[in-house]
Amino acid sequence: MTCCKIEILEPHSGEIGEAITHEDHLFEAEEYHYESGQKLEVAVHNTVDSHWHIFTDLDSGHRFKIPPQKYRLVC
Repeated sequence: MTCCKIEILEPHSGEIGEAITHEDHLFEAEEYHYESGQKLEVAVHNTVDSHWHIFTDLDSGHRFKIPPQKYRLVC
């Protein structure tokens, strides 16, 4: 699995577990939120889809999906 660093360009929030493809996850009610300018070390799961890219935040361990226009890669 590839790891990289991303910067959040616009505030982004969602439900933990929504990016997990199987149906039996237990995190449906918990929410996450990232602020503009926040930088994250992430594991990359899927960046092929034009609507949602899927990462795991290596600090929290949460898998999340984000539209590609809401983040940028940081080298």
